[in-house]
Amino acid sequence: MSFVFALIVAAVFMYAGVAKFATFNNWTFQARALGAPDPFVVLVPLAEIALAVLLVGGWWFEQTVAASLILLVSFTILLLVRLRDPERLPCSCFGATSQRPMSWLDVVRNVILIAVLIAAYITK
Repeated sequence: MSFVFALIVAAVFMYAGVAKFATFNNWTFQARALGAPDPFVVLVPLAEIALAVLLVGGWWFEQTVAASLILLVSFTILLLVRLRDPERLPCSCFGATSQRPMSWLDVVRNVILIAVLIAAYITK
């Protein structure tokens, strides 16, 4: 079961990372609008793709799960902070494919992914 759980999160990470690179100009604009510092604009999609590969490969599994949790918790905190803004910017979670304003659905999605990661770790 652990592999299936890891595969679910890896698929989401891979899609998000590739989508950000596929629409890089739009992603960088949206990420900067959300307050992301320039180094993170490139590092986030790279981290998502790297974590996806590591999750599927099972290499350094515990460390990869921990890094994935840190990334998802960070994204969730950013969402919670930005949901308090009167103007709702696009989430940019999946590059230009996510043009709708961020919402509580994005928080719920992240909480589900966090739970799936924890389940992957527990069932390993």
